[in-house]
Amino acid sequence: NWRGTSGVSAGGWGRFKKSNGGGGGQRGNSINDPTAEHYLFGNRKSYAPPRLNREYDDDVENGEGTLTAPLTETEERMRNSEHLLRETQALCAESEQIGAATLETMGRQREQIERSSGFLQESLQNTEQARQIMKEMAYRAFKNKIFLYCVIALLVIANGAVIIHLWRRRK
Repeated sequence: NWRGTSGVSAGGWGRFKKSNGGGGGQRGNSINDPTAEHYLFGNRKSYAPPRLNREYDDDVENGEGTLTAPLTETEERMRNSEHLLRETQALCAESEQIGAATLETMGRQREQIERSSGFLQESLQNTEQARQIMKEMAYRAFKNKIFLYCVIALLVIANGAVIIHLWRRRK
């Protein structure tokens, strides 16, 4: 809980102290640390209540004009726009980093695909070469079979001629 301990004084609230539930503030809990002041006052040095009527901008109770006055609606919109702009810039930077990482990954994947394509072409060439060798081997095997059949036929004819010759000689 935050509350004023000295009431309204010339142009704004007096000293603010943190309440510890008992009603009175403690001496060490005053808002003199920068984070609490920033929470209450932003970049201003003292608190000024928000204006309800814009017609009375030069009212004595509101202080000395714009120096102690609260943020106007336009200033608040500017602050919000600035905050959104910073968030957008952060998102853009993050998107740029993600995009760069994606491009790097895609570059590595492209190299892998190119290497794989090279390996595939080499494999296709090896397969074609193996097919040619197999054809050649089959042709040679066929020629060897024909040669062996011819030799067998020649030997059968020679054996038949020898048997006929021996049979005629005995008669």
